Amino acid sequence: MNKTIGGNQMKKNKFILKMMTMVFIAILALSGCNKYNQDDKASGNTKNESGKETDVKGSGNPEVFNFATNQDIPHLDPHGTAANTSFRVTYMLYDRLVTYDGKDTEVKPQLAEKWDISDDGLTYTFHLRKDAKFHDGTPVTAEAVKYSYSRAIDIGKSAAGQFSGVVTKESFEVVDDHTIKIKLVKPFAPFIKTLGTVYANIVNPKLAENHGDDFGEQYLSDKDMGSGPYILDSWDRGQKLVLKANEDYWGGAPKLKTVNIQIVNEPSTARLMIEKGEIDLIDDTMLSPDVMKEMEGKEGIEIIKSPGYQIDDIAMNVEKKPLDNVKVRQALGYAINYESIINDILLGAGQRAHGIIPEGMFGYNPDTKLFEYDLEKAKALLKEAGQDKGFELEILISENNEVRKNIAVMLQSDFKQIGIDLKIKTLAWPTFLETVTSGGHQLALAAWTPDYADPDYNLWYFAHSSSKGPGFNLAFYENKKVDELLAEGRTTVDEARREAIYKEIQQIMNDEVPYLFPSQRLVQAAKRSWVSDYDINPMNTWYVPFHKITKE
Repeated sequence: MNKTIGGNQMKKNKFILKMMTMVFIAILALSGCNKYNQDDKASGNTKNESGKETDVKGSGNPEVFNFATNQDIPHLDPHGTAANTSFRVTYMLYDRLVTYDGKDTEVKPQLAEKWDISDDGLTYTFHLRKDAKFHDGTPVTAEAVKYSYSRAIDIGKSAAGQFSGVVTKESFEVVDDHTIKIKLVKPFAPFIKTLGTVYANIVNPKLAENHGDDFGEQYLSDKDMGSGPYILDSWDRGQKLVLKANEDYWGGAPKLKTVNIQIVNEPSTARLMIEKGEIDLIDDTMLSPDVMKEMEGKEGIEIIKSPGYQIDDIAMNVEKKPLDNVKVRQALGYAINYESIINDILLGAGQRAHGIIPEGMFGYNPDTKLFEYDLEKAKALLKEAGQDKGFELEILISENNEVRKNIAVMLQSDFKQIGIDLKIKTLAWPTFLETVTSGGHQLALAAWTPDYADPDYNLWYFAHSSSKGPGFNLAFYENKKVDELLAEGRTTVDEARREAIYKEIQQIMNDEVPYLFPSQRLVQAAKRSWVSDYDINPMNTWYVPFHKITKE
């Protein structure tokens, strides 16, 4: 049955409806202010000593930090993984004898308060601090240092690369609980620098109770046995990893009591979350330069920029045809429009790279030849190689990295002009890592940042034959002369000779082209303006010092 409403009644109902709507909007607005988290601990309010609520500037509780990344974490054994996404976590869970701090590329004391070096450069004596404890309360001792380094050698993966030919399991002498001597097989100029990297993390010797057949690698893949400023609280793989502050940390308890490392697959989602205040900081690899530019100037958002040692690299598996032919590799070098990558994809946040040693680092060689964008030269080289009839190549990239995706698409377009059909295959980061380290690729687009500022680090991993695959020589490159030079560079303490050695290696690699280097990046990261004390180290651009960060 229809009911007709009179004019006055209709006006009255409209007024009531209008008032109800305004109240509803007000409720939504109020609830939106506290949307950040649903419980008191992470809400926009906190309580003072009298129990009264006080306003807190920033997204929720200043003791809770939300970090977004779209790259998953493979596993957490510091001696068994080469994934930067794992390093971000393990640097917080574990301590090392020495460390890197802030924007400085020189080592600082950590577990070792001081150290002595013998005149012949072979014996290092480390004096450990006496107040450091593992998360289970047991003290960090010289035995723990010996155990950790010996275990890294036994596992024989990425960490072992730094010790290869430098120390053996017989190199370690425990003098007392807080003194250890390490005798090198031969002088190794950057030895102290290597001990500040994630591979030299000190692990609780109690891990030996769970060694099994893999020295406890599987056991430690999702557990924490460190002494660092944070403790692993929980890990929902592919979703979120939670760190809790170590309240008994010898260096002082972190101000951020909870760190949520959230896997946010879509960059657009992460952007929306940080703009709403639900995220405090976004992984610097996640947002593309054009998105960063759009976000600049937005209220409450800061785009921080810092010089970096990150190099974008294309590893060409020289064991796979037709990439075993140097002329084919050279042709690819001439087919890439590098200036377009820097200007159109990176929007100027990068520069041409002469090799794997970045500008600004000792050993950088500015005299290596840069490939010009020359399609005719590229075609001529393919003809000389007998590959001018056209062929297919496949390039692997990791998912959820917009910049690499855009670079791969540009390469696809560039290579098409010289008759190469480039297929792009996108893999989840753990799968990508497993595939390229086992040699299951032709081309692989990735990026590299050194863990310590010495050319030995970059070149040993990229060029030494012992580093093929798991050691991160993803080109599976081998050159006897390069191996000899790398070995000499490690043993001489003459810095002038070392510099000459590393420049020569870069020249050899420039001629043989196992890798191509699209750019050296300027580091950019998006954060909320209430985040303070976040320094970007030019080496460890993926390293986030959660233990030093504060929220105001």
